[in-house]
Amino acid sequence: MNHWALTAMAVLVLIGSGHSQAGDEASVARGGRLYDDWSRVTKDRLPSTAHPAFTAKGPVLASNTWRCSTCHGFDYKGKFGMVGIQGRAGADPAAIVNVLKNATHRYEGLLADGDFIDLANFVSQGQVDMLAATDSARKVKNSAATSEKLYGTICTNCHGRDGARLREIFALGDIARERPTEILHVVLNGHPGGNMPALRVLGIETSTRMLAYLQTLPEPNPSTSIARGGRLYDNWQAETGAHHQALAHPAYPRSAYFANDAEMTWRCKSCHGFDYLGNLGNYANGRNATGIKGIRAMAGANPAQITAILRNATHQYGAVLKERDLQDLANFVSAGQVDMDASIDRQSQRARGNAAKGAGFYDTICAGCHGKDGKSITAPLGALTRANPWGALHVMLNGHPDEKMPALRELDSIYVVDTLTYVQSLPDRR
Repeated sequence: MNHWALTAMAVLVLIGSGHSQAGDEASVARGGRLYDDWSRVTKDRLPSTAHPAFTAKGPVLASNTWRCSTCHGFDYKGKFGMVGIQGRAGADPAAIVNVLKNATHRYEGLLADGDFIDLANFVSQGQVDMLAATDSARKVKNSAATSEKLYGTICTNCHGRDGARLREIFALGDIARERPTEILHVVLNGHPGGNMPALRVLGIETSTRMLAYLQTLPEPNPSTSIARGGRLYDNWQAETGAHHQALAHPAYPRSAYFANDAEMTWRCKSCHGFDYLGNLGNYANGRNATGIKGIRAMAGANPAQITAILRNATHQYGAVLKERDLQDLANFVSAGQVDMDASIDRQSQRARGNAAKGAGFYDTICAGCHGKDGKSITAPLGALTRANPWGALHVMLNGHPDEKMPALRELDSIYVVDTLTYVQSLPDRR
C-alpha cells in the first residue's frame, strides 16, 4: 500500500473515531503549502485558463486563479470579493473535501486523495489569527521579542545573514514588511516550491517572533539592484549563469538580422537597445533593427508594473528568470536608465566629455585590467567604444555581465563620460 493510501486510511480512522484533529502536524503543514500553491507541491501544472469562479478584474495571471491563496488570502479572510475560509476552521475535514470537489471549486481530478486530506486538515486545523500577530501597519505586534538565534541557526544557510541570498525570492526583509501574513504562513507551513522546513510544530508564538526578526532585516541596496538589473538587461544568460536559450524568443521578428541566434534574441538590449529607445534610436535601422519600441517610457514606472510586463505572454521572462532577477531588472528599467543623448552625440557617436580629464581616471580605475592601450582583455577598447558608445556607457555604469568589472553608477556622471571620451581616443592597433 502506498504512502498516500496509508495516510488516507489513518485520517479516516481518526475522523470516524470522532477526533477533530484529523492527521498530524506534518499533514496540516503540507496542506498549508497546498493552500499556498498546490501545483508546486504536486509538481502538476496549474490550468492555463482562469478558474470559472474567479470573476474579479485585476493583474492576476489566469493560472494563479486556481491557487487557494489567490482567492482566500494569506489572512484567510478572502480577496477579490471572495469569501475567506475562516468559517471552515474546526469543520469536519471530510466535509471540506466535499467542498473542494464541488462545482464551485472544481478540484476533482486535479488533486490526489492525499492532497485533499492534507488541504482539508489545514483548513480545519491549521488556520491562525493573523490579526493577532500583525497590526494595521503590517508590523508584528510583539516586535520586541524576536528569534534572531533561531534564524541564525535554521535559516542562514539558505537565506544568508541578510535574508537576500536566494534569487528565487525577494529579500526576506522586504517581503516580511510588505506581506507579513504571507511570510507567517510560509514560516508555519514551509515553502511549496522548496525544502524550507515548517516551524508549525514549534508553535505560533515562535513563528511570530521569527516574523518579527525578519522585519528587522536590512533592505537591499537599491543601487546594487539597479546595477545588476542593467547587467541582466545586457545579457541575463551570462549574468545568471543560465544555459543559453536553444530556441529564438517568440516575440523577436523572424525577419530581423539575429533571428537565427537564439541567445541574442532573448537579450533585452537586442530589441530595446543600449540607448533604450528601440526603433526610435540607434536601432531604427541597420542589422540591429527590429521595429520594437524602447523602454524609455517605463522610466519612473512602478517596478511591480514592470515585473508584470516581463512576465506577460509577449516577454515570457517569468519562465526563465527568478524572482530576484525580475525585481532587479524591473528596478533598472524604472530607475536605472540614463539619457544617452546627454552624454553621446548621436550623429558623430562621440562622447561629450573631456578626454584629458578622463585619462587620469582611466589610468587609475581601468588600466589595471584593460591595459594602458585598452587591449589587454578584450578587442581594442578604442574601436569598441567608437563603434558602440551607448553599449560602452551602459557597461561602465552597470558592469559587465560575465566579468568582475566594477559598476561606476554611483560616481559623478561627468567622470564616467570623461573616461568614455578618453577611451574613444585609444588606438585600434599596437
